[in-house]
Amino acid sequence: MDEFLRWLVLVFWSIVGGLVIVWGVAGYYHVRYYVLRRHEPETWKCQPKRWLRPEQQRQAMRLTTMNMTVGGLLSGTFIWGIGRGLPTGLYFDFAERGWAWFLFSSVAFFLLVDLLAYYAHRAMHHKLVFRQVHSWHHRYVATTPFVVTAMHPVEFLTFQAVTFVPMFFLPIYYLTAIAVFVYILVFNIIDHSGVKLSSRWPWQGPTTFHDDHHAHFHCNFGQCLLLWDRLHGTLRRKNRRYGADVYGGRGSGGSSDDDFVSYK
Repeated sequence: MDEFLRWLVLVFWSIVGGLVIVWGVAGYYHVRYYVLRRHEPETWKCQPKRWLRPEQQRQAMRLTTMNMTVGGLLSGTFIWGIGRGLPTGLYFDFAERGWAWFLFSSVAFFLLVDLLAYYAHRAMHHKLVFRQVHSWHHRYVATTPFVVTAMHPVEFLTFQAVTFVPMFFLPIYYLTAIAVFVYILVFNIIDHSGVKLSSRWPWQGPTTFHDDHHAHFHCNFGQCLLLWDRLHGTLRRKNRRYGADVYGGRGSGGSSDDDFVSYK
């Protein structure tokens, strides 16, 4: 019974923590822009002429809350498993590996999680998978902060898995894992806000990068970095046609020397 209670407490706080972050950050942007500045969308909205219908907004809120609850259940169980001896690469004594490894592994972990998220997201845009699974998320062409995890449960679990996998073979300090997960969640909320924002962090693209993904569908698959899209040629290009029926990530028409859209 003691172990069950310990598991229950860990799951409870994992769920609460995730929901507090989502509803706190998303709620802030929702009130600041969609409530207080709704009358002037041209000054702040990525797609000023597109709005979610009220029922879509409520649906997004329910889906995001449901998926974050499932995520908290899995995260709490994962933490409980570590306490029960689940083998991972996490270490808890900073002195065990020192500063050099801490800095290297922190960057490596962030890059690896972001790369895996790129490939997972790109796989979601395979024609069959997109129609059956990822189209749930793309119902929200004009995004709002609460769209962040408004997706098919299979998609949510896929992204949860690729985030967890590196922790099993890369030795990383436990606070690094927590910081990266919180960072990704917060910036995903901001990227789905539908508000024209830029980041102070040079590696983090502006919100228009991901908003274009929802507006043009099959391009801009990256999570935090634009790097993977540039390397794979899936960053949106000028003079090419994109849309729900144009698969592959490179658009149609145009020429091989079309420039990438500049996101600053």
